[in-house]
Amino acid sequence: MYGLEKLNIINVKNVYRNLPVPKLVEEAIKRGEGVLANNGAFNVYTGKYTGRSPNDKFIVDEPEVHEDIWWENNKAISMDKFERLYNRLTAYLQNRDIFIFDGFVGADLQYRIPI
Repeated sequence: MYGLEKLNIINVKNVYRNLPVPKLVEEAIKRGEGVLANNGAFNVYTGKYTGRSPNDKFIVDEPEVHEDIWWENNKAISMDKFERLYNRLTAYLQNRDIFIFDGFVGADLQYRIPI
């Protein structure tokens, strides 16, 4: 299903892929994740964690890519630790709904990269 098995993502409840914005908002409201404001904008309940966490960005450090990484604002993580975290993630996703967005990095069609 969607190639998720190749990523060891199995036994998920529902997969929502590339939903249009109105459907995403509808799902979020049904889940109690936010409300519509008077002007029609969707307001998300963020809980106690707001904003982004720039200090929580890690890159697997391997010899073949080490010299190609700008380490000033990036933190190294071992492959072993990455695999342990990834296994926790895939276990967490079981029996849960997941949302997939097939997006790209870069605006120019010739140079954009799928993510």
